[in-house]
Amino acid sequence: MDWQIIAIVLIAASTLVAFARSEKRHKVATMTAQARHFATAPAYRHRASGTVAPAPAYIPMGLSPSDRMFLQSIAKRANQKD
Repeated sequence: MDWQIIAIVLIAASTLVAFARSEKRHKVATMTAQARHFATAPAYRHRASGTVAPAPAYIPMGLSPSDRMFLQSIAKRANQKD
């Protein structure tokens, strides 16, 4: 009876160790394949930067009529208090 329990424990332990090793090998193989893909795939190759589009020219538009009226009213109030 004792030897049967020992055999079951040994079989279970060896199965778990074999499973852990195979999973580790599978993970390393997957990571190696991904690294090879990212190192050699054309989508990930370095490309020299192309010409940069020039920034659009700044064209001052001035104040909107409502902004102008607001600022004029502030200026009038400031002048009246002095």
